[in-house]
Amino acid sequence: MMPMATALARRGHRVTILIPPYDNPSDSNREWEQEGVHVRNMRLPHIRTESYRLLSLAVQLARCVHRLQPAVLHVFKPVGPGALAMWLLRNTAPRAPIVVDNDDWEGAGGWLDINPYPPLYKQVMAWQERWCLRHADAVTCASETLQARTRLLAGARVRTTVLPNGPARSLRNVVAQAEARRAELRAALGWREARVLIYAGTVPRNHDLDIAVRAIQANLPTCPTLRWVIVATGDGLPTLRATIEQAGLSPWVEYHGFVPYDRLIEMLIAADIALYPYRDTPINRAKCSGKVIDYMACAKPMVVSDVGMNRVYLQDGVSGLLTAPGDTDKFAQALARLLRDESWAVELGRAAQKRLWDMFDWDKRIEELETLYQVVLGG
Repeated sequence: MMPMATALARRGHRVTILIPPYDNPSDSNREWEQEGVHVRNMRLPHIRTESYRLLSLAVQLARCVHRLQPAVLHVFKPVGPGALAMWLLRNTAPRAPIVVDNDDWEGAGGWLDINPYPPLYKQVMAWQERWCLRHADAVTCASETLQARTRLLAGARVRTTVLPNGPARSLRNVVAQAEARRAELRAALGWREARVLIYAGTVPRNHDLDIAVRAIQANLPTCPTLRWVIVATGDGLPTLRATIEQAGLSPWVEYHGFVPYDRLIEMLIAADIALYPYRDTPINRAKCSGKVIDYMACAKPMVVSDVGMNRVYLQDGVSGLLTAPGDTDKFAQALARLLRDESWAVELGRAAQKRLWDMFDWDKRIEELETLYQVVLGG
């Protein structure tokens, strides 16, 4: 959302982001300016009943929209308080055209089947997803799979467009500064002599990182200096740790929890190879991964599975290595290729970095979003 918003601001638009900060409670009621975008967090209520918190956040969001009177309202994520605020706003006047961003498979067959929500919550969220997509004036989709799902749920009446995620403009400078200090960063992290593999992001309940565990196990005999760095939070971490212990890899694995974004970029720059295995599931086919964007921005040679938008971001053998989803042997073989030929691996990483800025930079794609806004505004 932020890279898209800042690109709009650079085009001269007035952009405000309203956030229900349930993921970042410390930001409750905070406001700031970021690269020309005004960011405002709603106030988290002190009452901890989940239903009350969601309703309070939705009402706050709707009131803020009324005060701002935007030309266009872009709702990110068709479930939760944003979706409830959209419901409150849909039939009130004056009403701005509403664009919904669909960036995950939220409903049946997706996250509702994975996350342990109470049954009533699951019913409400499934209804929210359908209702928001059907009542939007247009839908932006992070992947082709989500576009197909939107058309299935909303019908042909709703205009859809695929807008994959892209990097923030400021990321260029952050990466360049870290690259200039790579040797220093490796020494400070204790990685000077290691071949460092990295995974950065969330480890959800249904993670596929056991594929990476087996691939590393297969390559360790020929590359004893391997170290796997996991920079992650998430409900799936306990099962991942157990899998690593059972495989006997604990001495070669280094865990980090949440780190600030600039520090994460430094760790990616200091690492050698990035890993991200997938299985072929609806969630993975729909995913448009921010991890892959960060890996590309940091010029990491990477092994990822050939699922969904990964094949849009990367060209196999040119800017990364794509392997059949769920195939542990192929994943291990691809990793072995990068470990054997370090100079070729570096070339792959540089090609990925160039492809990211050539193809997915928001400043080069923002006119497509402006055109969509013009359409919903009636021309």
